[in-house]
Amino acid sequence: MKTTPLCLSWRGSFIELCMHRVTPAERANIEAALKDAATFTGKTPAAKWYDNASLLNSLFETNNWWGIDNMDHAMGFVFGDRPLLDKSLATIGYALDGKTVTVDPEALQLSFYLPEGNQDQLIDEDRILCHGTLRQAEMTLNVDVEPPFDPTLLTLSFLTYPDFGHILIDMDYDGHDEVAFTWGETEYLTPRFLKKDYFDDLAE
Repeated sequence: MKTTPLCLSWRGSFIELCMHRVTPAERANIEAALKDAATFTGKTPAAKWYDNASLLNSLFETNNWWGIDNMDHAMGFVFGDRPLLDKSLATIGYALDGKTVTVDPEALQLSFYLPEGNQDQLIDEDRILCHGTLRQAEMTLNVDVEPPFDPTLLTLSFLTYPDFGHILIDMDYDGHDEVAFTWGETEYLTPRFLKKDYFDDLAE
């Protein structure tokens, strides 16, 4: 059957979020190395944490911050709450065979999930090291579709965190999910320590 090229484009903020169990001793070592962690601003986190390969290697035996993630690792467009997500859905661009088409956002299939957590591995004194980046990005999805174009075949899946919002972890049209990104400015999240009950709160 003859197909028609469909191009979807969407601009937003892309988060890469990592969570890692740390013991009291590991936390003390991190805080000693990052004495002013609470006042991270601008590019300071990049130099003192994210790009500090020698520090990361000494603490975690890895040169890459994104490998410090033994509890959770999520990445995708992020939306602080449902109203912001609904507003952003209306900004997705659709071009069918090079021509702009209008799609009702309510036709899209949305699924929401909670992160699994792994709090059973934690003791009360442990903490969850939370860190990551936030980048401006444009996401595109190019698919050859069999007419007619059906927006109900576009599925978006999200992981929901109460303090970050909804993170888009998958977008596909009828099983096609080969998205591409163009990257913009990067912001570094301030590393912080969460208590064991953080994942418990997600289930409430």
